[in-house]
Amino acid sequence: MANRHRRKTEADAGRDLISELPAEVKERILECLPTREAARTALLSTHWNNVWLGHGRLVFDPYFFRCFSKSKYGGEKGIAQINTINDILMLRAGPVKKFTLYLDYASQPPQQSDLDRWCRFISRNGLQELNLFIWPTYMLPSCIFSCRTIKQLCLGDFIFDFPIPSCIFPSVTSLAFKKVEFSDNVKGIVFTIPNIEELAFSNCKGISNFEISSPKLESLRVIGYQSCILDESRWITLYLKTIKTLCLCASLLQCKNAEIATVTFPTAINLQVIELYDLSVSCQEQLAFVLQLLQHSPNLCELKITLANGDGLCDITMATRLLEDPNGCIVKQDLKILNTIMIDWFSGSTLEKLFVKMLLLKSPALERVLIQEYDDIDTSIAVKSLRELLRFPRASRKAQIVCMECDNSEESKLFDYIWF
Repeated sequence: MANRHRRKTEADAGRDLISELPAEVKERILECLPTREAARTALLSTHWNNVWLGHGRLVFDPYFFRCFSKSKYGGEKGIAQINTINDILMLRAGPVKKFTLYLDYASQPPQQSDLDRWCRFISRNGLQELNLFIWPTYMLPSCIFSCRTIKQLCLGDFIFDFPIPSCIFPSVTSLAFKKVEFSDNVKGIVFTIPNIEELAFSNCKGISNFEISSPKLESLRVIGYQSCILDESRWITLYLKTIKTLCLCASLLQCKNAEIATVTFPTAINLQVIELYDLSVSCQEQLAFVLQLLQHSPNLCELKITLANGDGLCDITMATRLLEDPNGCIVKQDLKILNTIMIDWFSGSTLEKLFVKMLLLKSPALERVLIQEYDDIDTSIAVKSLRELLRFPRASRKAQIVCMECDNSEESKLFDYIWF
């Protein structure tokens, strides 16, 4: 009896319990691992090898390529990287649902022909999510434009140029661009993206050249550096009739271009959330644009603003008139549904206080006003500003003003526009 018990205990100790897990559980385990570590599970047993060959979420990022920098390939390091990706792709026993290729400056860039070959393969194998960030700049393979299975697409460091069909990304619902250049050759073409719901640009050039047609678009985000100026502010108004969320870096608007203040705005009937970054309330053109945007957003519920510090060379006098002159571009009708306002980098300038005062007077349904101070603000100025804000008249009796000290930790940020 004791011998049988001993033999049973020894047998249990030698069993591979992990390999006996259901296939869907093992696949979930691989999804939680970096691709480099997931590939190593194939060495455990034939069970894990089969799971790895059917694994359809592949991420080739700097962590994956780090092993090549420690290898002995020497000048053939780039060839080894290319061959490794080729081998992993060609051995797939199932669909590649997610594919990420992220080559940074330290990685060995592939040839355009390599990228074309990889994209042809994955576009024919059930691809649903594609993330491509490759340096230096490449042309996006034509097969991606017509792929009917991709739903989420994120592209970085590409050039949009001819030849490009007018109907692109037929099944994509979420489309994001980072450091993408839209050539003048595509200007004047209205691209049809029939199912897109979310469109985002980060640090892109020639954004105004890229115009789309889609009745399902709900969210538009445009952020970037000063070098990525949005040359044509009317481009934004093309999408105001359909979108529910607008995220805009106000500094991208051409401050020296007087046409910003005279843009004809359609009624943004569906717009519920507006996020504005780097807004200089001392800039007449930016301020006029924002005031008109608010004027034409009758169903706005939430307003988030990050203020730009410093008055620069802007005409403060003209900006003050916009906020104080009832016959100017000030919001003439109430923001009847607006219930939340969040303002970051508040420095307590006269114009900033006038701007807040205007919002308080025009928001009868307002409940929360969260203001986070600029990190270098003087304590005495902060206290004085808070007292003034609390004395401002409010259209809503429920409106509560909360001022917060600046804290650079991630948890304390009111909102964050780093989305890549």
